[in-house]
Amino acid sequence: MRKLTSGLFISLDGVTENPQDWHFPYFSDEMGAAVDAQLGAADTLLLGHTT
Repeated sequence: MRKLTSGLFISLDGVTENPQDWHFPYFSDEMGAAVDAQLGAADTLLLGHTT
């Protein structure tokens, strides 16, 4: 059986809409490394706003 993990881009107040308005101005190399590590460890990805 495989392990299921979830990685979400979400603001502290729970906003998920329009990430280009709140996400990218605060993106840093440290955040990029964390995202890269999570995606690099996955063998399958399920992407989408509505899944």
